[in-house]
Amino acid sequence: MFALAKGKPLDAQPSPSTREHVVELPELRAHVVEAGAGTPILLLHGFPQSSREWSRAIPLLAQHAHVIAPDLRGFGSSEAPDARYGLAQLRGDAVALLNAREIERAVVVGHDIGALVAMSLAIEHPERVTHVGVLSVPPMYLRPRPSMVRSMPGLWFQYALATPRLGARLLRGGRQRLPRWLLAGYGGVPAADAEVYVASMRDPARARAGSRIYRQLVVPEFLRIVRGAFRDRLPTMPILVLLGGDDHVLPRDVLEGIDRYAPDVRIEEVPGAGHWLVDDQPEEVARRVLAFAGLTTPMP
Repeated sequence: MFALAKGKPLDAQPSPSTREHVVELPELRAHVVEAGAGTPILLLHGFPQSSREWSRAIPLLAQHAHVIAPDLRGFGSSEAPDARYGLAQLRGDAVALLNAREIERAVVVGHDIGALVAMSLAIEHPERVTHVGVLSVPPMYLRPRPSMVRSMPGLWFQYALATPRLGARLLRGGRQRLPRWLLAGYGGVPAADAEVYVASMRDPARARAGSRIYRQLVVPEFLRIVRGAFRDRLPTMPILVLLGGDDHVLPRDVLEGIDRYAPDVRIEEVPGAGHWLVDDQPEEVARRVLAFAGLTTPMP
């Protein structure tokens, strides 16, 4: 079931210039990074990162596409409103950004919580999504397995972060050991980037936003996925599930039979990469995304 896609190296050509700007959305002032031209690729980062996560992949992707990488609400340089941070809100922000940039349809790729937003966008607004990439998490069609139950103790931090008041304190208080531990584990994020993410959580508004993400999105949506809430919502566009070969958070057997629920799904592993897949191997991620979207020609 797991395929190791082989593609040609990205063309060696100058990297397109990167543009950073603020986009006024109906409910959010969003910081957005853009580069390149052509087919739109919307990149949605994970927790507790920002569009900076994609910084090493964007120049490669932008050689073949128009890349749009926002900071999600509460992260990076986007606003952290005192509002809800559920899936409907983050999905709504993504749709509003596409509208603001006058983009009808896009390839949508998300990592971690960004992958949940990407899948939700594909399910609720299939007319806006041509391909969807899901990185480091399962799509919304997994089936409960004993191995998943055994893995639950390793996700204790999700419930701690979801706890009112406690979650925000864990993110911003003292030496910020929990966010540092998260960024250092599961494959590791470059130290300079990790310091930027940790520093942003010292802002009380962003710490509250991070806690609300877990309380209003991660925990409740995971429970809905396990209960099968999305199994009758079959997307028609191609789905790429991309996992790090050394990412042991997700038991692989939960993905067995997933093609019964999603008619066009590819599951691939990136050898040697952990949970922080884009940080570990940005060029490989970019290569696979481009090949999946039909923007480069895979090698035989």
